[in-house]
Amino acid sequence: MVGLLIGAVLLVGCGREFAPYWKVDKLRLMAIKADPVVVEGQGEATLSALAYARRGETLSYAWSWCPLRTSAEQGYACPIDEAQLAELGGAALDLDLGSDAQAVFENPFTAEQVRLFCEAIQQAILEQVDDPELARFLPVDDCSKGYEISVRVELSTESEQLVASKSLRLSTGGDTPNTNPEVMALEVRPERPEDLSKLRDRAGWEVAADAAPEDQWVALPEDADLRVLSDVPLELRAVVSPESVERYQPPTPEGAQEPPPERSEAFVYRYFVTSGTLDGSRRLFVEPDTTLEEAPITTLKVSSNQAVVECMEPEEEGCGVRVWSVVRDARLGVDWIERRLLVVE
Repeated sequence: MVGLLIGAVLLVGCGREFAPYWKVDKLRLMAIKADPVVVEGQGEATLSALAYARRGETLSYAWSWCPLRTSAEQGYACPIDEAQLAELGGAALDLDLGSDAQAVFENPFTAEQVRLFCEAIQQAILEQVDDPELARFLPVDDCSKGYEISVRVELSTESEQLVASKSLRLSTGGDTPNTNPEVMALEVRPERPEDLSKLRDRAGWEVAADAAPEDQWVALPEDADLRVLSDVPLELRAVVSPESVERYQPPTPEGAQEPPPERSEAFVYRYFVTSGTLDGSRRLFVEPDTTLEEAPITTLKVSSNQAVVECMEPEEEGCGVRVWSVVRDARLGVDWIERRLLVVE
């Protein structure tokens, strides 16, 4: 028995090593955004995906939507097709959204029709469909608060393929509006203030030599690489517009006599890189416990060895490192930013 246990431990220890969640080294989808977050009656929303494919590979898209919830176990496939939807009393709908990098969903319903459609789908599934398992795909319990559909995207390159899904809310007139956060910049500064002189002299940073730590932040340019040094740890943060912090009315818990008070949105920050090491890829902003300036800060370090061995985008002068930050609220809002560093010796 002891021998079996030791063998099991050895097998586990010799198993496959998985990359950290924040390390992007193959085809990857980091977020899907809808603009606007809530689609008004007979309005439309533009859907976009934050994705990465290896250099030299072509990224292809296939978008579709479903009037019900979908599950990862089934590859986010819609549990009902267009013909079955028509039999259940729905209109003749085209669930295909095309193959462009961005997809446009056109809401065919008014807010009142969305509410009636929501109620009809609920009733039909509960009463007319033989398979009771479909009931678990019901998108909402209260149709007056909006109706959530599922958007599916299939990404593929010459060598890889993946699928993902996002919920998209259709307005029924009584739901709380929401907008996406606005990520304005991605900034870095030396984790150790004494490293500023190295970055000024050897990487060309235009920061005053006597700048205080709060004035050492440098924004990564949109159309060029920011030069940094290997083995010099950096603090990294996404800058979000303060106007993005909306106040909203949370839903009343079941059985409660009064609705909870209004609150400010909380944001979850996620960071991703193609090379280097992040000291935590998840950060949380919650008022009044944290601030928009301090909450998103994490640490990034690219060692000399990483810049050589694991570099996904080698350049003549060093290693190109892509950096992303995805910011989400709790009401389907999302925004992101993508920039690139050039790590040199």
